[in-house]
Amino acid sequence: MRNFNAKFRLRDSDRHIRLLYTLFLLLMLAGFLFSFYWAHSMTALSLQGIADHYRGSDRTFGEPMSFRELAEITHFHLFTMPVVFMILVHVLYLTGASHAVKVGLTYSSFLGVMLDLVSPWLITYVSPLFVLTMLTGDVLMFLSFFGLLAIPMYEMWVVQQPFMAGKRDG
Repeated sequence: MRNFNAKFRLRDSDRHIRLLYTLFLLLMLAGFLFSFYWAHSMTALSLQGIADHYRGSDRTFGEPMSFRELAEITHFHLFTMPVVFMILVHVLYLTGASHAVKVGLTYSSFLGVMLDLVSPWLITYVSPLFVLTMLTGDVLMFLSFFGLLAIPMYEMWVVQQPFMAGKRDG
């Protein structure tokens, strides 16, 4: 099977294309940071806070999440998270990063998404210990996201653009 990006590389694209990809990546970063803020405000990013968020807590007068609430959250995230990471991985594959880096970031990001999707159900219905599963997924997504952001940005704006960098659109 041929690689879909055998002809096009980000570093070879003109400034307008690189700007488009840069704006997309920066908007994804803004979304990621907003998600981080939201998660922190809901759970304080603590093991107990995450468990209380899903299982409820007498201490905070919180109710456990219902099946319907979990289904709604899962439905939304099941459609959005894989798409976001698929696009980010696609952008990574337009770089000259090694095959091992591309494959590693692809699998780690999607493993993180899968763990993040299943863990609220496990926390709510099985054990609060599955908070560790959620945190593992979040760490995988966090590290993968920054690799998926940094490598294309570095290649577009730091690495010498040997072919089309000087070209201007009329």
